[in-house]
Formats: sequence, structure tokens, C-alpha cells
Amino acid sequence: MDNRRQQRLASIVKSLISCYSHDLTLELIPPHSRKSPLFIPNLTFEERMQMQVQQSQNRVQHLSHMISSTLHLNFPESSLLGNTISIPVIRRTPTSNMLVEVGIGTFSDGSYKSYLLVMDTGGKIIWTQCEGCRQKPSGHCYSQKEDYFSNSKSKSYIPFNPSSPYTEIYGDGSNSSGFYAKETFTFPSTHLSSPYSKFPNIVFGCGINNHFASENFERAGVFSMSMDNMSFISQIGTQSKGIFSYCFVRSDLQNPPPMYLRFGSNITSPQSSTTIKLLTSSTLYAVNMVDLGVNGEQLRIDKRLLYPDNITTKGLIVDSGSSISYLSKGAYDVVVRKLEQHFSKHKGEFIKLDVGDRLCYSRIKGIKEYDNIPSVTYYFEGGSKLDVIPEGTFIRVAKSGELETFCLMILPTTFKLNILGAFQQVNVKFIFNIKDKTLQFGQEDCAKNG
Repeated sequence: MDNRRQQRLASIVKSLISCYSHDLTLELIPPHSRKSPLFIPNLTFEERMQMQVQQSQNRVQHLSHMISSTLHLNFPESSLLGNTISIPVIRRTPTSNMLVEVGIGTFSDGSYKSYLLVMDTGGKIIWTQCEGCRQKPSGHCYSQKEDYFSNSKSKSYIPFNPSSPYTEIYGDGSNSSGFYAKETFTFPSTHLSSPYSKFPNIVFGCGINNHFASENFERAGVFSMSMDNMSFISQIGTQSKGIFSYCFVRSDLQNPPPMYLRFGSNITSPQSSTTIKLLTSSTLYAVNMVDLGVNGEQLRIDKRLLYPDNITTKGLIVDSGSSISYLSKGAYDVVVRKLEQHFSKHKGEFIKLDVGDRLCYSRIKGIKEYDNIPSVTYYFEGGSKLDVIPEGTFIRVAKSGELETFCLMILPTTFKLNILGAFQQVNVKFIFNIKDKTLQFGQEDCAKNG
């Protein structure tokens, strides 16, 4: 789709959207929360982190599929104009950790139905499973916590005429297909004059034929927050000014406070922050990383190691769906060598472990916690940098017995992408501005000011 058609589509979508409140804050539900359908009781912290490592591997694969695919999402702009449309295809896997609760529809008593959707900063469209998945001969549903959306009973459901089909094909063979429609989305309001914020005419996919390779997917659909025209943040651009933020707390807290996805005027900036430009070569949130550092020392890594020929996207993708960070193999090796030099200075304290690709060290338990654990820095074009504290660089696993283990939360990528994962975003507030194409970030105590 050329730029003129994209701009035209964006203007059409914005003209459809009106809102009763300009303030919006949504709670982010992590997978280990009791509110999540993915919650497994009695999991240890170590078991939870192992699951997130596997999810991260799946996530990187899905982003790689999405970027490398030659098939682009083609929202049926022509259906709005009454012309023939093509069926869009995206190859990826929605493995984001965070969920949001979304109220969809307007029923006879004025109520709506609540659904838990994956908050996906890499997804292009919003979709959920609709009742047709079990009513139509060609329909198929996967298991989810809530009832499937009864679009035929919703007074605010508006299908496109003529109908506008969509198809999502994911990297692991999972898929969802159905029809685009408009619907009212409802969220809890932070505005004193109303308990709810209603967003009429949100364009979403009503899923009819849905298959997932993982039998325990259980989430009702996807809540896109990318820079694509059909994402939620793009559709409410007038009300949110195209701005949203999040601030992740440490995953090892015993009783973690809630985390929030904030929009527009509900966002406050950190006391000290940096603003950098987003790359515009894709709908993902990528920034121009130029170097890396360890313990504040810049490593002067050759650009050919940061971005070898097989790297698909020239930049660092800031992603909420991957727990672990990923670097090209050459850059990763330089960082690891510097980290090993650091630990070699503390030979009497640390013992290196043989755990394959992971860089891990053990030591005798004590009250030190993260003492003598190194930090990592990401350097960006223009001189800006992101300092990742030791708690975000290494995960601390306190095993039974006398030893505790620290493992680096960065892995070498085999999927041609550099990614800043959620673990390394801890205690940093990120503010995304899709209108100005900027990313603002600064250190923050997310447990208090998320």
C-alpha cells in the first residue's frame, strides 16, 4: 500500500472514531497474575522464568516472520469505498506476556462483555473470537476463559458492507480468519464525571475460524499497539494524541504492584528522561542502536557486528512481548567477553556454570544480592543511552542450599533481530509517540510511579 493510500486510510479511520473521555489507563496483567488465564499456581520463580525464556524464543520467531514476510497487511480500505478487496496475511505468533481487559459491544441492558486480549506492540490488528466460530459450518474455536463474543446480539456491532474478510497466519501454523467490523470498546475511566470510557467505531477482526498450535493459548484475541494504521493507538490518535506508556516492575517481587498502560494526558514524564527518534522502516518500535557498553564503558563495537548482512531490521526493537533481550551473534560475543573479564576479577566469589548458550555464574548466598554484578548500556544515535541496572541485566535465581545463580538476560539471536526485552525494561518508563515517531524513556521506580 503506497503512502497516499495509507494516509487516506488513516484519515478514514480517524473520522470514524469519537470518544466520551480523553483519559485512559488500563491495567497490564502479567502471565503470573491470578487474573491471567495463563496463571499456573505453585510455580517457583525459576519455573516461571524458564517458561518466559521459551515464550521469548517463540516471540522472536514471530517478529522475524512478520518483518521478513513479503505479504503486507492490507486493511480493506477499498471495502469502505465499495470496491473489491484482497485477503491480508501476516506470518507471526502472538506470544506477548501482557494482557489487557477490554469491554466489547453494547447489549440490550446497556452492558458490554469483558475479554482478556494480548497487548501486542508488534501486532497489526485487533481481533477476538466471535460466536460464528461455533455456529458457522466453516467455523472453529479454540478454548478461552470467556464466552465467545455474541456479535449478533450487540447493538453497536457494525459489519462492513460488502463484507471485508481478514486472515492472520502465524509462524507456528496458528491462524485466525473472519470479518472486519466496527464496535464500541469500553474501559474503566479515570475521569471523575464517568466510570467508563467508551470508544465507538473501533475497527476490529471478528474471528470465525481460529486455530492455535498451543492448546492452552486461552486468550480471547489480540490488542494491537503497533504503529500500524489498524492498531488501537492509531485508531484513537485524536483522543490519545498518539501517545502511550508503560513501566514494568521487577518480576521477582513477592507482592508486585499493578502495572498500567497509560494514554495521552494520563501520562507523566520521568523527572529525567531522553527522547530519541523511532525508525520508520516497519510498524515495530525500533531505535538506532550504535553501540553497547558494560559497567559504563563503551565497547566501540564494529557496526558490521551489530548489523551483519543477515540482520533484517537495522535497529533495536523495543518489545513488550519478549522477556529476554537478543543481540546479533558478533555483538553478543563482544559483550560476553567483557562481562567475563569483569567476573574474572572476582574469581574467589563467582564460579562460571556450563549451561550452553546462557552466561551464568554462581556464588555463596549472602546479603549482597546484586553487589559486584555488572550492568549493560545501550547507546543510540545522537549520544543518548539507556543504562540497564544489574537487576535488569542478570536474573538472580536463589536455589535451595547455599548457592545463588545469576544468568545474563541477553541471548544471541538466530532470527536476524536485535531486541530489547521486557526484563531489561524494568524500572524504566517508556513513552511511545506514534505521531511524532519518538520514544521517550527515563529511570523510574515503577512500583510507585508506573
